[in-house]
Amino acid sequence: MKIHLKTILWAVLFLFASAPNSISAQDEDISLKIVRANESYHEKDYQSAAKLFEELIEQGQNNGYLYYNLGNSYMRLGKTGHAILNYLRAKLLLPRDENLDANLRYAISQTTDQLHPPQGGFLSGLIFWMKSINLNEHFQLLIMINFLFWSASIGLLYYRKHQWLIVKRVTLGFLLLILFSTGIKYYLQSEQRTGVILANKVDIKSDKGIQDITLFQLHEGAIISANEENDGWLRISLDEDKTGWISKKFVGF
Repeated sequence: MKIHLKTILWAVLFLFASAPNSISAQDEDISLKIVRANESYHEKDYQSAAKLFEELIEQGQNNGYLYYNLGNSYMRLGKTGHAILNYLRAKLLLPRDENLDANLRYAISQTTDQLHPPQGGFLSGLIFWMKSINLNEHFQLLIMINFLFWSASIGLLYYRKHQWLIVKRVTLGFLLLILFSTGIKYYLQSEQRTGVILANKVDIKSDKGIQDITLFQLHEGAIISANEENDGWLRISLDEDKTGWISKKFVGF
């Protein structure tokens, strides 16, 4: 399993170089933890590596490679559910990473249920590029195309040439398309909760309560969609025909 500690460290150092006056003891602590996590992983001390990665994330380091490396550490520790959970978190930020995709597929293949992440439905399939671009990149693309559109609009006002009209129409089309894609991406990430079963085995109930009928069972690493939360219980679904209730404490998001 490839580890991306160097990428994280360079990213942090770049931020420090961009704002030298903002370097603090906390920044130095983050750099030190990255180095220590790297050393722990390569020394096969996966428990210490996982602990350090968790601490970095708790300190607000929202980096896809941190989640990826945390997933690798948990996979080495035999905690498949926690590994899959962090691979999914990493995938939100690193949708095109082939190593991440390979590790996620392998982790899922080691589970009892072998459930894959939801595909996002018809719209996700129609807007084919959406899965390959993360939400931040969508916003960046939206800003860039918006800038090009208004630049073309200003150019058309000053020069009144047919070429500027073509550019304006083309950029408007792209702007509307990316705006729609960004909206769908934001909705899927904010409204559709994808979780992972972290317990060894759990009963999925017909209603909220341990005394209710058990409909089916799920095992560690199973990927579910949470549709509703009520009194510490989640109504989950695997597909249209397989739904039920589970205690929230067994699920990670």
